[in-house]
Amino acid sequence: MESKLNANDILKSLFYSYESYKEEQLNPSFIKYAELQELIKQLNGKKQFQVSQLGESVELREINSISFGNGKTKVLSWSQMHGDEPTATAAIFDILKFFSQSDEYDDFRVNLLNKITFYFVPMLNPDGAERFQRENAFNIDLNRDALRLQSPESKILWKYAEKLEPEFGFNLHDQSCYYTAGRTENNASISLLAPAMNRAKSINYTRERSMQVITEIYNTLSQYIPGNIARYSDEFEDRAFGDNLTRSGISTILIESGYFKDDVNKDFIRKLNFTALLSAFHSIAGENYEKIDYTKYLLIPENAERLFDLLLKNVTIKCSGSTFKVDIGIKRKKFRNEITNEFYYKSKIDQIGDLSVFNGIEELDMKGYEIRSKHKIAADEEATFQLYKDDILKHSVVNGFIANDL
Repeated sequence: MESKLNANDILKSLFYSYESYKEEQLNPSFIKYAELQELIKQLNGKKQFQVSQLGESVELREINSISFGNGKTKVLSWSQMHGDEPTATAAIFDILKFFSQSDEYDDFRVNLLNKITFYFVPMLNPDGAERFQRENAFNIDLNRDALRLQSPESKILWKYAEKLEPEFGFNLHDQSCYYTAGRTENNASISLLAPAMNRAKSINYTRERSMQVITEIYNTLSQYIPGNIARYSDEFEDRAFGDNLTRSGISTILIESGYFKDDVNKDFIRKLNFTALLSAFHSIAGENYEKIDYTKYLLIPENAERLFDLLLKNVTIKCSGSTFKVDIGIKRKKFRNEITNEFYYKSKIDQIGDLSVFNGIEELDMKGYEIRSKHKIAADEEATFQLYKDDILKHSVVNGFIANDL
């Protein structure tokens, strides 16, 4: 059956057919625990899926695993280790919906199900998800708790991985919009990583497999977002799960959901996750990754934090009789109204000075414009730089970005 499959054509067709498999009940911007539990309850009624409760969070919310398939290769995927990173959680349920249907892709499905047994933990940190915060209810970052395993959620993931002994692990996250693919102005829409297992960043068979699968993902996604895929920094982190799971023999692949222009809700990034995972699963099922030169992974441009939400260029500031020309980098932070569950943004100045090595998601050339203090300054008073910074924070409204004094 596998020899009849043209993987590239099938994956491309699935990319354009994605809306048929999109789980409409989930919003990739914010997923509440109750919404997830309702979908898990529905899956529990289908014979092909096995739902298991792995344990409970700090605040006693269930942490579930959904498994299916009967292949010899075990693949474990988990999302929302950080509660405010829900994009891949939505994509997981798109994948589950895809596998629950029957259509012209049945041969593709059967091939995967015969070769792989899938295990998904769609929301590892339900308490953090409910608060829309990175940490759990103890305010512990679960991805810095792989050594001490102080949190129940951390213990659950580590024990589950020990029990399953999967060949591959997919660690699914979101990253901020401020990263670029290399030293370019292109957003890193997706960043990929084969985590290091030691400070020397050694490459053994386990990590090499991760690099090979990532190269397959990169080749697939490059058809849709060329120039917008990056390689996440592989600096070794002693306390992180990816690094420790790699060290334990599990070929781990980190997928970071970044930003694509005008995709504020991350619907397109969600679609890219769906495509990336299916591409990886097909490569694993057919062991196609073994034919890939792992060193090509190293050619993927490393992501760099080089962006602001708004970059004001060539702004004139007059202070104490001197004139300065500066750039102003403004970043936005997302907040949730706990009563209405609606999101809003507050903006603040992140940097002032020569920002010529940075770019803005939006940019304005402010040549000819001058920032003036609303404070009356006596001739013998020192007009401080902070005064001007405060005035910008309190009073400027530029292109829809409100600079609030936080």
